[in-house]
Amino acid sequence: MGIFDFFKKGADSARKRSANAAKIGKTAQERKDISIEILKSQGVPFIDHLPLRYETSEITPREKDEVIARAICSFAAIMCACSIRDNGELTDEDKQGTKDFLDNRFGCIDKLTRMERRVIEGEASYNEAVNMGWKYESLWALMWAMGLVEELNFPNEICDCKFVMDTFIGGDFSGLVKMRGTDEILQALDLIYRYHWACVNARVHGTKSAGLDEEVVMERRGGLEWLCCKGAENDNLTDEYNVWDYPDLNT
Repeated sequence: MGIFDFFKKGADSARKRSANAAKIGKTAQERKDISIEILKSQGVPFIDHLPLRYETSEITPREKDEVIARAICSFAAIMCACSIRDNGELTDEDKQGTKDFLDNRFGCIDKLTRMERRVIEGEASYNEAVNMGWKYESLWALMWAMGLVEELNFPNEICDCKFVMDTFIGGDFSGLVKMRGTDEILQALDLIYRYHWACVNARVHGTKSAGLDEEVVMERRGGLEWLCCKGAENDNLTDEYNVWDYPDLNT
């Protein structure tokens, strides 16, 4: 069964503790301290002077419906991107099936980013399709934030793509969504931010990063950053360089 037939149908060891660890800080400093405890337990390199992330008061939580729509649009674009990557194109039937999935089934076709729209219209290049395929990991972070994924495991391998597909093709999942609290999301973001530093440091200096996969880390961070930057200057999905397609991933 092909990818678009779905549209038609309408851990590691205890040492690798998950990002939604039992401890959740209430301040940026507390979250940093908790993250460093986790990094130490996992043998992941870190530096004490890496800056703090957001304070809770700085964040405007995204509404449940906004997150659901973003996840649906991302999923549809990922499926199209995988088809372009693997088959070199989208058929007209694929394009129409995707638009029906977004419009008739979920009513969120107007929530696509510019890049997602290029992908579902079959206009994306091979490299753009490959990059969009990596958004599986950003989507996984959203699914965790929506309570559809129990935990964000240590990011040393890709997410469960079959579980993602089963979730979105299985019907209306919105009744299952229970958004996690802002402090819990910020705790996960703080940890992935420090994972990202470890990945960059290892790449630059040719050292080890305890098995972290930098692509997985970057994309999961991108999803968590989007959850925490509502109202930012580039938080407009109609802009070319919007915060979903081009998240700020400085370390």
